[in-house]
Amino acid sequence: MKALAGARRERGVALIIALVIVSLATMLAWKLGFDGYLERRRTLGILAIEQAQQFGFGAEALAADVLSRELQQGPQVNLAQAWAQPTMPFPITSQEDPEGPPIGTLQGRIEDMQGRFNLNNLGHLLPDGTEDPQPLEQFQRLLVSVHLEPKWAQIARDWIDADNIPGQPDGAEDDVYTRQTPPYLTGNWPMTSPTELMVMPGFGRDRYLQIAPYVTALPTATAKINICTAPALVLESLAPNLSGEYSGSQDTLATGRKSGCFPDLTTFKATVGPAQLPQIANVITDTSAYFRLTTRVTLGTTEFTLYSLLLRGNGGKITPLLRTFGTL
Repeated sequence: MKALAGARRERGVALIIALVIVSLATMLAWKLGFDGYLERRRTLGILAIEQAQQFGFGAEALAADVLSRELQQGPQVNLAQAWAQPTMPFPITSQEDPEGPPIGTLQGRIEDMQGRFNLNNLGHLLPDGTEDPQPLEQFQRLLVSVHLEPKWAQIARDWIDADNIPGQPDGAEDDVYTRQTPPYLTGNWPMTSPTELMVMPGFGRDRYLQIAPYVTALPTATAKINICTAPALVLESLAPNLSGEYSGSQDTLATGRKSGCFPDLTTFKATVGPAQLPQIANVITDTSAYFRLTTRVTLGTTEFTLYSLLLRGNGGKITPLLRTFGTL
């Protein structure tokens, strides 16, 4: 009986050991399978992003062709032209099965960046080396029109200018930024993106979203405003006597721009009047050199956004100056 009981115990122990081994093998197999699944998904995701990026570059070439063809017809840039019209998502099909169902979509939108206030204009200097007051005053009016404090204009100028002397009365240089957590230094360099406004202490995301549709950061301190494409608030920021002139009748502005430039230069100058015109005569135009292409690509579950700053150079050639992925 004792021998029989011992044999049963041995068989029980062996069974438990076998169950443990099977469990461990199952867990190991599951882990290897799951790791392989994750690796495949990761690889597919990387390939999809690389594909989407190439589609984005293709959209750049297409946008350059559209802009070149349109702008060959004349120097004026307005919102009635083909480049400014909204587009529908374009289906992307597989190269192996071009007649099959689409594997994704591509959609692009071109915007005239000279219809916005260029933040880097704040760093413009007059021939005598002093700071140009016009862009500062214009940005102050623009801030007020979107219900923000005008003090941010001087703070933004101090972020851009090369010195470390705070502008009066609202300036901010290294002494302010080094007291932040974590501490950092003033840029003292032109902005590469309007999102740099959010580095100013206390400015924050909410204020940025209010001003974002009306500002840009172009690689020049002398960008002119294209009055044919500028939003109403940007037009009104050009002179102190224009408050409510265009924003009070947005439908009139939108309707007038369906057929060409509205207001045209002659009409706008007359509206500004002789008293204010000398201050802005050199900062308004009806042409543009800087455009932003926003390309959105969807491939399966992968979504990719490419922002391309395009420059129309001499001879009408369109060149990408700056690319950002997924963020402005």
